[in-house]
Amino acid sequence: MKHVLDHQRSSVSSGCAVNRHFWRGAWLDEDEVDRRIGALGPTARGVLDGTRLNPLVVIAACGRLRALLNAPRTELRGRLTDRLRARGVSGAKIDRVFTGLLTALPRLTHTGFRSRATEARLHTHIVAGSEPAVGALSAVEGLLSGDFNVVKTSRDDSLFTAELLAGLAAQDVTGQIAARVVVLRFSAVERRDWMAQICDPADTVAVCGPKSRHAGAATWN
Repeated sequence: MKHVLDHQRSSVSSGCAVNRHFWRGAWLDEDEVDRRIGALGPTARGVLDGTRLNPLVVIAACGRLRALLNAPRTELRGRLTDRLRARGVSGAKIDRVFTGLLTALPRLTHTGFRSRATEARLHTHIVAGSEPAVGALSAVEGLLSGDFNVVKTSRDDSLFTAELLAGLAAQDVTGQIAARVVVLRFSAVERRDWMAQICDPADTVAVCGPKSRHAGAATWN
């Protein structure tokens, strides 16, 4: 997963101003996403038709990720903290975000393993709220079932979701997690074509946050 780590390091200095989309282990700009997104369905099917992701791979990666998040001076936690600070999130709320993650990850890996779906799917997660970790945790749940996960965040997202899932992918040396994760940061109003391309081929579309109707996509940012 050297490519994931290299892109993460470069994003620190650039602020991911251009490469703000995480696509199967690489940071991409909008033009490159445009070139790839039309083949999202076949790409996901190709992955899902292969060997199903073992949940133990995800559980082990989550354990290593949790250890990094639990250590205040790690590069990953520092980068995630900077993402939230840049969006004006208070120190107290940042602490709550990390506390919530440290609590949720072991609980999710336990319950998600037990409720594993019978078949892996192409699962699109629409992040409609402002809680930074919601989309990432939803994707972790999907990974435990072996799903191919597409996470849509708002155009004003801090990149916390993408950075966190890239951090998770970096804990899996096999590359199987990275192969099943796409995080796109865009406006549903401005890029209706992207909304169609991530929702139409999906087996399931879930809204993560206070809004619960797919029909409300035009109001999401």
